[in-house]
Amino acid sequence: MSPSLPLHFLFTVAALLTSPVSSHFSSTTSSPSPDSSPSLSDWRSARATYYAASDPRDAVGGACGYGDLVKAGYGMATVGLSESLFERGQICGACFQLRCVEDLRWCIPGTSIIVTVTNFCAPNYGFTAEGGGHCNPPNKHFVLPIEAFEKIAIWKAGNMPVQYRRYILHSFFLPAAFIFFCLV
Repeated sequence: MSPSLPLHFLFTVAALLTSPVSSHFSSTTSSPSPDSSPSLSDWRSARATYYAASDPRDAVGGACGYGDLVKAGYGMATVGLSESLFERGQICGACFQLRCVEDLRWCIPGTSIIVTVTNFCAPNYGFTAEGGGHCNPPNKHFVLPIEAFEKIAIWKAGNMPVQYRRYILHSFFLPAAFIFFCLV
């Protein structure tokens, strides 16, 4: 059996190399080079809400089966997706960039966040898609930890219009494991 690094060491190194929830300026005035990130036309419309974890155990589990999200290195840079986006779990681990739009009263201008899909937002067919069933088809909806939501909007906003796009996944190799994170 080959020697391997302790798991906590790998997560510590991964945590040092990544920023769990990042906020950065997205300029729309500069023209991107052909080799840069996707153009603004790649942004799609959706909505986002948040949850406030009342118990540390709320960070454990999720439909994607990643276990304790903090210990796994995701921190609060996670998201649950509505049925219209979740692709029956095939999207687990994917990265998305989100930014708040339209409501200047609640949005934090010039910011966006990068999150990893770790959970599913189940439909609530007791409500219509427009009347409280945020995750009901055909809605495209993101449910974020409040720590991530507050990087792009004021918490009082509640259910916010956002724009999203897939973000390129970066990987790096550490002995005994491949580590995948959504890096900025």
